Amino acid sequence: MSEKKRPTVVKILVLIVVIGSILPILAGVTMLTSGAYEGYFMQELLRQILPTYYVLVGVIGLVLAWGLWIGRGWAWILALIIFIIGIIMDLVTLPTGIVGVVIDGIVVYLLMRSDTRKFCGK
Repeated sequence: MSEKKRPTVVKILVLIVVIGSILPILAGVTMLTSGAYEGYFMQELLRQILPTYYVLVGVIGLVLAWGLWIGRGWAWILALIIFIIGIIMDLVTLPTGIVGVVIDGIVVYLLMRSDTRKFCGK
């Protein structure tokens, strides 16, 4: 099986996705272990659901990063969809969402580059 040469752009893209995936995992684990939501029923519900959601989002992001690292087309499509949705959601929360718009915009730009598309078979 011939090895595809991984473009530098893909390495940068995967690094951004991995960092963006590790942060929610850390947040979820911290929330689960800190006991910050003790007391009320709704807080107990949040204590279980919110950290699980964060960890799940982080794990999905790591799987996505792995797919991009090895040049899978499904990962390219899924990443494009997720980051375009991220841009839309960040635009709704302007001005606080400006950082998200910039980061998601950079990722979409990197995804749309011809070398990234070619590496992922698109």
